[in-house]
Amino acid sequence: MFGLRTALPGARSMVVSAKTPASTFHTSASALAKPRRSRKDIVIQVRKNNLQKQEKKRLDFENSTPDYVIGNQTEFTQSLLRPHTVFQAPLAAIKPEASGSSEDKAIEGEASSESSTSSSKPFSFSSSPLSPSIFSTSRTPLVVSTSKPSGYQHFLKQDEANLIFETVPQVQVQELMLRSSLVNEKLQLPIEKQKAELVRRITALENGNAKQITLENVRRAREAFQRTDGDTGSPEVQAAIMTVRIQNLNNHVLNNKKDKHNYRRLRMLIHQRQTVLKYLKKSDPDRYHICLDRLGLEPRAIEDEIVV
Repeated sequence: MFGLRTALPGARSMVVSAKTPASTFHTSASALAKPRRSRKDIVIQVRKNNLQKQEKKRLDFENSTPDYVIGNQTEFTQSLLRPHTVFQAPLAAIKPEASGSSEDKAIEGEASSESSTSSSKPFSFSSSPLSPSIFSTSRTPLVVSTSKPSGYQHFLKQDEANLIFETVPQVQVQELMLRSSLVNEKLQLPIEKQKAELVRRITALENGNAKQITLENVRRAREAFQRTDGDTGSPEVQAAIMTVRIQNLNNHVLNNKKDKHNYRRLRMLIHQRQTVLKYLKKSDPDRYHICLDRLGLEPRAIEDEIVV
């Protein structure tokens, strides 16, 4: 069947077949317009989009929530001692002093074999049936450790430890030589050094307990945050000491889930630290932000409601 040819003024001629409906070729706006949505559908879609945005904001807020207990790692928090690391890190392997005589070298070989067998016990000393004395010509070489402990008990500082364990043996030998002419400095000085070594190992934190390590951390916190010498009550010092105790209790609670008493103490310390830092913010905002940066805490961990 031949198509019907129609000529439109100002337009190209087109052929319309009998099978093609005439409505296909019209260009009216009603046919090209998109179907309109009802007002109800628009409101539902807007509400759904708003709920998705709110959920995304809530998830982002929860993911960015700071740690109320530990916070971020800083130079101060990394300098604190942990009991499990101190007790698992014994002093370095002990080494006997070198001597020049052949007898001493033979004895030194025996001592080295003994020290190799007792390498798992770093606090053991070589023993001999002949006890060393100031009158003995042949003696067992004294064993002195070359390692340094992590710290000392009873608030013993490093300069005081150097005075006791390095200077005192030499002074003791000089006093003995003044009292008696029979004292030989070459023989007596190693003996005094071994005595000082024994005292040094007794006072080392590796031979202490968890309480001594906590006291050492408190001393370090006080020295790091004090504003003047002897400052023990400024807000910075109080917050630093509370941070030390919070981290200690937190490690204990993580390993002892059913210890409800210490868990309550942990929550009380966290809120006490929050109170002290809020007071510092009111009195001096600059010191407040500096203290937070050094403790590794964020303002939200102090200003927001704490749920532990």
